[in-house]
Amino acid sequence: MKAVGLDDSGRHVVDRSPHHIPTIGALLREAEAAREDGADTVDVSYAADGRPLPITIDWEKNAIDDEAAYDLSGYDALG
Repeated sequence: MKAVGLDDSGRHVVDRSPHHIPTIGALLREAEAAREDGADTVDVSYAADGRPLPITIDWEKNAIDDEAAYDLSGYDALG
């Protein structure tokens, strides 16, 4: 698995705490939990083969720094 942080915060997590990088399953659970909790925006797009691509969550539209965005690419299924 390779992860790349897209901003300073993301790069910090990848560089210093790689064990905090979520799995695809964890990201999908986070998106579902955000939906259930009434987040303002939860977008998950899927490729034709069913794998998730971008996942975007914004808990409060007018809040700063509460957004999460993940772009899953270069994915190869195991097995």
